[in-house]
Amino acid sequence: MATRERNRNSKLVLGLAIPFYKNSGECENKFKILMQQLKDQLIEGVIIYIYEDGQISDWLEEYKDIPNIVIEQCNVNKGVSYARNKCLKYLKDKVLYIEFIDSDDRLSDNYIAKMYEYCADNTHDIIESAFWFKGNIYPFQREAKRGGVAGSAFKTNMLGNLRFDEKLQIGEDTKFMDELLDFSKHRKKYCKDAIYYYNYGANPNSLTLRHERKEIGKEYKKNE
Repeated sequence: MATRERNRNSKLVLGLAIPFYKNSGECENKFKILMQQLKDQLIEGVIIYIYEDGQISDWLEEYKDIPNIVIEQCNVNKGVSYARNKCLKYLKDKVLYIEFIDSDDRLSDNYIAKMYEYCADNTHDIIESAFWFKGNIYPFQREAKRGGVAGSAFKTNMLGNLRFDEKLQIGEDTKFMDELLDFSKHRKKYCKDAIYYYNYGANPNSLTLRHERKEIGKEYKKNE
């Protein structure tokens, strides 16, 4: 208990990292719903960092005075990997765990409290929430790995100098997770009480929807 309390006093428990790229009105509508969820669920020990890439949305002003919500905006499009790295840079020395959330996804009503509870225990390297995808809840499998960073909180002390590859504009989070995780040594915990709702296909301009998996693989190898 003493170790846990000491860690909690020196760092916040959980940092939620949210890069936002508008792309369409639908993206903004989804993000407004998510922001309301985050505002309603925000608890002590959790910080939310939002980096808006490529535009400055006036409606985010109402969230800038809320303690532990930090918003940085840039009207120049610097790319998905750059935005993710801005999140890492801000949060990595402030929290025990980082979790990326896509701005067009949504969370169960108890999500932050449950993920906080598991992270505050500080005994696992990765905390995975239940994952809703295309109408199904996918259970945790110790040997399996999700293709992206959404829905998994990972310890900041695992990062070292690892960052998202800024040469990549698609598949960057899959490459990041490949380099971060080695299932032979990292301890994982499944948080089945917190559900992350992944809205695959909600963004009509999604790079993922515009590329087949083999094309993602080609770009990955090209930039290795």
